[in-house]
Amino acid sequence: VELGDRIATLAWNGYRHMELYYAISGMGAICHTINPRLSAEQFIYIVNHAEDKILFLDTTFVPIIEAVKDHLPKDLVYVIMTDRAHMPETSFDALCYEELLEGQPEEIEWPVFPEDTACGLCYTSGTTGNPKGVVYHHRGAYINAIGNQAVWSMDMHPVYLWTLPMFHCNGWCFPWTITAMAGTHVCLRRVDPEKILQLIRDHQVTHMCGAPIVLNALLNVPESAKAGIDHDVKSMTAGAAPPAQVIGAIEEMGIQVTHVYGLTEV
Repeated sequence: VELGDRIATLAWNGYRHMELYYAISGMGAICHTINPRLSAEQFIYIVNHAEDKILFLDTTFVPIIEAVKDHLPKDLVYVIMTDRAHMPETSFDALCYEELLEGQPEEIEWPVFPEDTACGLCYTSGTTGNPKGVVYHHRGAYINAIGNQAVWSMDMHPVYLWTLPMFHCNGWCFPWTITAMAGTHVCLRRVDPEKILQLIRDHQVTHMCGAPIVLNALLNVPESAKAGIDHDVKSMTAGAAPPAQVIGAIEEMGIQVTHVYGLTEV
């Protein structure tokens, strides 16, 4: 891997995905997080346009690659994010994530590069044309990550619940914010309202993010599932502002809402 290489991830929230955020950008490559909810045509366009060199994918997305592999770069290297015992059978050559890690040296000499070196790449959904690539550099990601801390007046050791997809705008830079504050990442692969409330109670979650639809989902669970949040929880939401009654009902559950403005292109 060389400085500036694009290395893609196609994955749900999880610790392996979190590891890649640091490993890829730390070696001077560009972490290209792909939204798995895009159409096959958009996916093909994005991977080719980005000129991705390696694609790390969750086991659940193997069928997607099987369907589109003939339209992807011929020299693209696939790494499936699992261990040898759970490697699926594929018609394409793929490496095993955990075996790949086992083969690495114990000490790695990390490169030094300017702070305006690109570290991340996201694409818009392409609602008015082809998806547009948005590049984050290390300084920009750092400023946004610390800005997240400032907006919330976040103390050290937060407990952050990943109700927001990591692949969405680099998880709003929270992969870096929470680690910078020596926090705990509680990963949730898919939004499940009752599971969210259970995790908040079980892990004493202090912070979470998500679209307004996540807040609405929390209001629609049984009353018994809403009870028992006896500590302060802060939720950040972006996009169209939730109605005042939704914010009020969420805050009655013990979850304080902060509404922010999101714009990937900026």
